[in-house]
Amino acid sequence: MKFTLVMYICSIVFGECGNGIKDPIVYPTHKDCAIAGYTKSLEIITDMNETDVNKNKLFFSFTCTQASYI
Repeated sequence: MKFTLVMYICSIVFGECGNGIKDPIVYPTHKDCAIAGYTKSLEIITDMNETDVNKNKLFFSFTCTQASYI
């Protein structure tokens, strides 16, 4: 089975998440996909403006779904 990662940036203040961003990489296992989701989320939020993150209470959510086309 192979898996695709879709990441969402969410705001507690607005109570919603943005449209998902699909990672072009197809992961060989669910674990690989999950690790990529946490790693990429950390990298992105670390690079974001601290004031924006704190003001809007931003966080990331992601899903790893089985790639049906592989």
